[in-house]
Amino acid sequence: MAHYFGFVPSDKLEALITEAEQVVASNEKVDYYPYRDALTHQTARDLIDNLLVGLVEIIPNPERQAAMRKVVITVERATDTLLNILLGKENNEEVLPSFHFLRDQATFIDNDGIKRVGFKLSEGDAKIINEGFAAITPEHVDTKPFKIALETMNEATLTHFISRYAETLKLGMIKRKSVPVAKAAIDKGMSMALNKLLPDLPDRSLNRLANYYRPFIVEKPE
Repeated sequence: MAHYFGFVPSDKLEALITEAEQVVASNEKVDYYPYRDALTHQTARDLIDNLLVGLVEIIPNPERQAAMRKVVITVERATDTLLNILLGKENNEEVLPSFHFLRDQATFIDNDGIKRVGFKLSEGDAKIINEGFAAITPEHVDTKPFKIALETMNEATLTHFISRYAETLKLGMIKRKSVPVAKAAIDKGMSMALNKLLPDLPDRSLNRLANYYRPFIVEKPE
C-alpha cells in the first residue's frame, strides 16, 4: 500500500486547475504563465487554509486563537513574497514543466474517485505520521510522537510544493538561492504554530486536532 498526503481543492482552485488543463491541451495561442501563476498562488492559499487556518477553531483559548491567526498571517506573507520573487513572465515552453508538475506530481485520485491536491509520501514519512496519529486516542494521549508526525507532514509538504516545484521554474542563481531561505521562513512559521498550539492542550482538543488531520492521509493500493 502507498500513502499520500492530500486535500480536496477549493472550488476556486478546482476551477483554475480545469482552466489551465484546457488551455494547455487546446494549444491556444496565449501566454501560459498567467495561468501558471494564478494556479500556483491559489494552491498555496489552499495549503495554508488546510494546514493552518482550519486549526484556529480547534483551539479552545481565545488568546491562543489570536496568536495562531498572527502566525497564519506571517506564513501567508512569507509565501506571497516567495511566489512574487519566483513567478513572472516566461515563454510557454518554459512554463510547461511547472504545469506538468502540478498535473502529474501534485494531484492524485483518492479511493472515492475524487481528485485531491497532494503527493505520495515516502515510506519512512508515512510510518512516522501514522504512528504519531495513532498515539492520540480518546483512551490514551502521547503528545511527543504526535508532534513529530505533524512536523514530518509539514516538512514533506513544504519540500514537495516549494523545493521540488521550484526545480520546474527557470530561475537565475540569485532567485534559486532564495528558495531555501524562504522555505526556512515558512517552516519557522509552521513550527511556531505547532509550538503555540500543542502545549497544554487538553486531551479532548488533541483528539480533535488528530481527527482534523487524519483525512489528509490517504492509503491506496500501489
